[in-house]
Amino acid sequence: MAEREAKLSSLAPPVSEPKREAPAPSAGSPFKIYKPGQGQYVRWGSAIGGAALALFGVAFIRDELVLLRLADPWEFYVRTFVPVLILAAAGYCIFWAVGRNERICEFMIATEGEMKKVNWSSRREVWGATRVVIFTVVMLGLILAIVDLAFILLFSGIGVLRMHILERLFGNIAGGGG
Repeated sequence: MAEREAKLSSLAPPVSEPKREAPAPSAGSPFKIYKPGQGQYVRWGSAIGGAALALFGVAFIRDELVLLRLADPWEFYVRTFVPVLILAAAGYCIFWAVGRNERICEFMIATEGEMKKVNWSSRREVWGATRVVIFTVVMLGLILAIVDLAFILLFSGIGVLRMHILERLFGNIAGGGG
């Protein structure tokens, strides 16, 4: 009987321990980063963009605090400390969003992973496509100008447009004023 159990246990797949998830960033320090080293470029770009928005917002608020018209010592304190407190709160909110929030961080990590898969065009391909677009726009502009002049001549020939309108138009185009 012991032999049979030994054979059966050797045929059974090994039981592995379930994978343990990384602890949530809320455990421990409030400044611990969720999955550090992953999605760094997207996180830094988002943090810099958020910081720029926060700085512009705080500058706007500081300028608008002049409208409060407080007593002399209080105005200085309010115009100094309110923007500093708002900037500190915005800084922590940005840090929380790009460094601690699991859903946002996972999205940023996945975004950076997808950006690495993109097949970026070479400089030569971009320059070639740009030349085609510029040539097409110039040619389309010339064709439309010719068609526009043909309609002007047609309508002036049948009497719908008066000649002094044409003289003013061509005078303005030629730089004569009028």
